[in-house]
Amino acid sequence: MMPEDKSCAKEEKTAYAVWMAETVEPYLKEHGEKGYLKMEDGMSIAYRRYSLPDAGKCVVISHGFCEFAEKYNEVAYQFLRAGYSVYVPEHRGHGYSGREVDDPELVHVQSYDSYVTDFARFVETVVSPREEYRIVFAHSMGGAIAILALERYPQLFEAAVLSAPMCAMQTGKYPRFAAWLLAEFCCLAGKGKCFATLAGQQGFSETPQFEESSCLSRERYDYMFQKRLLEEHYRTYGGSYAWVRAGLRASREQMRRENLAKIKVPDSWSSIRERAASQISRMRTSRRLRRFLWTEDMRERPWEKCRMSSS
Repeated sequence: MMPEDKSCAKEEKTAYAVWMAETVEPYLKEHGEKGYLKMEDGMSIAYRRYSLPDAGKCVVISHGFCEFAEKYNEVAYQFLRAGYSVYVPEHRGHGYSGREVDDPELVHVQSYDSYVTDFARFVETVVSPREEYRIVFAHSMGGAIAILALERYPQLFEAAVLSAPMCAMQTGKYPRFAAWLLAEFCCLAGKGKCFATLAGQQGFSETPQFEESSCLSRERYDYMFQKRLLEEHYRTYGGSYAWVRAGLRASREQMRRENLAKIKVPDSWSSIRERAASQISRMRTSRRLRRFLWTEDMRERPWEKCRMSSS
């Protein structure tokens, strides 16, 4: 890269950070509030609520594996600007929500039932009393949680947008059945709450790894990585053997035809990245979940539009 190109890249990244700091975050602060909801098992679920007066419609975001509410600052901002109130609960073991283990970098659950029950209770308790028209926007692991919730609680949402949902966990060099046996064996051996190192799971590294990530935008990656560096609660980075086992079980359950038939809402299948979406083409996905394809280019740069309109 030539020196002038490096300068342009640095300026672009700075422009995004400035746009987030001076436009997006103040707007979210103006319309937002933080809260906690206690579950029946005593677990505390943290959430962000961004409200528009008389919006009459809202988006509930179900975030992905190792993510957190602030990861969706830009997304929440765009939904707000489009006229939707926004709710972002942090799944247990993520962000400021309660954890079943002491290690803040480890994601651990015994069953996805916990995620689904938490999510449904949050919608029924916090969202439904205030919002008549509810849309779920779900990504990756959050997509699996949303699908299971739509199957078990058909009344929760009027519409759904699924972004690269985890309909089948990628198991790398292991066939899916072998991965399940490995996870089951490690859980039986007392390692259920340990990082699934044999599956490539590990703790947080303070060294950026953009090239190895699934992120398309360096500007966004750097912005979010800084938040992880500054906030210990945002450093969840790998799953336990029990989490792997739970994810494999959830994948199998959600894709059963009799369960998919219970989904009543219109749905949209969103592919954020080709590599993530390629998983979908290899699966026996029902026609119901293939009815729509919504592709979004995450390389769009709204902060550049903002600069052009103000110049």
